[in-house]
Amino acid sequence: MLSKVVILALFFGGSLGSVVAQSNDRLDELLSQSPARLDSTAYVVLVAGSAIADDASVADAFEAAVQQGLVAKDRHPEDPVTLADLSFLELKTLKVKGGLEWTFFPSPRAAYRELAYREVINTSAGPDRQVAGDEVLRTLSAVRALLPGGAP
Repeated sequence: MLSKVVILALFFGGSLGSVVAQSNDRLDELLSQSPARLDSTAYVVLVAGSAIADDASVADAFEAAVQQGLVAKDRHPEDPVTLADLSFLELKTLKVKGGLEWTFFPSPRAAYRELAYREVINTSAGPDRQVAGDEVLRTLSAVRALLPGGAP
């Protein structure tokens, strides 16, 4: 299991600089989730976007995501993450600029459509498809590459 974490950390290290600084336990936890949990996903994305410190707990990350309007108040930390949830969380946290719909009507649907248009996500099963932990990291890497300079 440790070798899996090391290999994935090396693979994602170049494109997810701040995520690599996180504890291996939290990354390992996310990678083992299928589907990914909302609290673990919020932690990784918020740390990557420098919205919380990497020593915060996943509970703190979930609460911060709710307070910032990134996650609906009626959601629970253990809820599975859908592709639309992930798209919205990443685009808002990383402040990715987009097309008209995303710019004027930011929503999970608009975020999903933005990433679909940019061919960052697999849209074969639609926006309500649940994602696994490894897909969270792959998508985060691809979205960070959309930032000016292809942010590491």
